[in-house]
Amino acid sequence: MLNHMLTLNENSRFDSAVAKIIMAFYLAGIICIGINPNYTNKIINIAGAVSFVMLAIGYRKLPAIDRNVFILAIPLLLLGGIDLIWYGLYKNPDVLYKNGYRGYLEAGKMLIAAAFTVIYFSRVRHVVYKYEFLIAAIIAQAIILGRSFYQGIYLGAERISVSAMGGNIGQMGAATIAAYMLTFCSLFASIVFLKSEVKYRWILFYANFILTLSAVVMTGTRSAIVTYPLMIILLIIIEHRQHKKRMLKITSSIAGLLILCGIAFHDNVDERVNAMTQDITQYQKNNSDTSVGARLSMMQAGFNSSPVTGWQSLEVRGDKVIALDKQDAIYAGAVRFLNVHMHNEIAEAYSIRGISGVALIFALYLGMALYCLKSKNYGLLVFPLAIFLFGLSDVVTHAKPIPASWIVSLLLAVILCNESARNTGSRRPTES
Repeated sequence: MLNHMLTLNENSRFDSAVAKIIMAFYLAGIICIGINPNYTNKIINIAGAVSFVMLAIGYRKLPAIDRNVFILAIPLLLLGGIDLIWYGLYKNPDVLYKNGYRGYLEAGKMLIAAAFTVIYFSRVRHVVYKYEFLIAAIIAQAIILGRSFYQGIYLGAERISVSAMGGNIGQMGAATIAAYMLTFCSLFASIVFLKSEVKYRWILFYANFILTLSAVVMTGTRSAIVTYPLMIILLIIIEHRQHKKRMLKITSSIAGLLILCGIAFHDNVDERVNAMTQDITQYQKNNSDTSVGARLSMMQAGFNSSPVTGWQSLEVRGDKVIALDKQDAIYAGAVRFLNVHMHNEIAEAYSIRGISGVALIFALYLGMALYCLKSKNYGLLVFPLAIFLFGLSDVVTHAKPIPASWIVSLLLAVILCNESARNTGSRRPTES
């Protein structure tokens, strides 16, 4: 009996030590987003492999895992697994759209790795990382925001790219990826600051908000300019819903900072609004060779090139889109992006996997939201909502940088909120 208890204690200490190592990797991963998201990609995969091994070794402890975590983990595991199965079925040395296939391979591996990591951490309990989280959040935000302002102010970039695509300013898609990375990293940092007990947490929170919003505006990404402040306001409302006066005070402060940012960057905002208006006008004239027009074109192309039954390759989809373009010039914008994706989460899934692909995407959205509700970590709802909103004009479950940024941010936020709940016994908002 004594030997059995000693073995259990040794296993628990080993579990705790491994969990701390994985946590250190993940905290390094959030910091690496502003340096090179490819490092974060590798960290997520390594952490997932270690987590899988630990779960296999400690299979007898599986009944102790919080059942709620499977609501989040199963959709991640299913989507990642289907990505890899589809890749294995259709990728061959002769494919035309290599980048498109590569995106599903990389995203699939990360989604599966994330599923195993979140399951493993639901088994390792009573470990507090608040101080480490705070330091990592400050360093991560200092790096990503410092690089943003260096590119936007010192280099005078029209649209900053931060670390996306090697930090190559002006490369197609880099600014949009940067906006998503800024948003997800800031949402994580905001939750850390709200959960912290340091004296200057509100200074950190407000500074993070205004600086990140300014950086997002400098990316020129319209979806993020709208989504980011909405998510922060929603986070405040959720975290302080039981203290209406405090909630009103904080949201008023956020509104004031929004106005200041709007005044400071009114030229940038006006330019993007005018560009959108012009794009829509051109699209109405059957010209989809614009930013907004191409997205609308790809959405149509995605739904109109879907497989009749089962799945299909990118080449088959490409042939269908090219055929559509020959019939109607409105599809010209979609032809330009056949080597990437359809820039809409649902249209992309439907175009290669039909109804089953759409069902998986909705399962991911629903699983994330239900997990937040079932675990009573309502503040985490900002992640699935932001992912959904970005998915209306892009695909955030494809390639490396975007999935890496939301996976590392979401999982760290999940772990922090769960550990805070276990150690405090409640989720009382901090004083402002």
